[in-house]
Amino acid sequence: MSYAKLEDVAVRLRSLLPTVQGSGGFRIDAWRTLEITLRNAGYEYRSEETGSLEDCAAFTIPERGLIVLREDVYDGVTEENVFSRSTVVHELSHIVLEHAVTLQRGPVGQHKFFEDSEWQAKALTAAIMMPVEACSSVASASDLAQLCGTSVQAATYRLDRLVKGGVIPPKASGFGLFD
Repeated sequence: MSYAKLEDVAVRLRSLLPTVQGSGGFRIDAWRTLEITLRNAGYEYRSEETGSLEDCAAFTIPERGLIVLREDVYDGVTEENVFSRSTVVHELSHIVLEHAVTLQRGPVGQHKFFEDSEWQAKALTAAIMMPVEACSSVASASDLAQLCGTSVQAATYRLDRLVKGGVIPPKASGFGLFD
């Protein structure tokens, strides 16, 4: 799936997701997404002890309607932790994109990067959490991270990608690469 198609999916999906009050509609409420939205869609979740999921923060088993989160990730969702929030949206992205296998670490066969389920889920997560409207309205990656509840690193990558793709213009201060 291309960036453009993922952006379209994100726009449609954002209208179905709860946002944090006082965020101007930009910050996705990951806790309500997990506890209410995904449950209403037929998905359950369970948390596992952190030590039992050493290689990943979470995974989804679509055919069982199950999301498994590390205990620390679930706790972080209730505390608005940036990593935990993005993990929930990432797993939601796998569900929306109908990925049969959501844990793919390393090469399996030959495929182009845009055919990779992890790349698609990461790109959709960024588009959901940091919509183009929010990206267009900020002066810096730090501002975007604060507005949307993401990491500065994720906000920087998102802004750079949108500038390189010609979706948003570089800021007047001359940076194509955001701070």
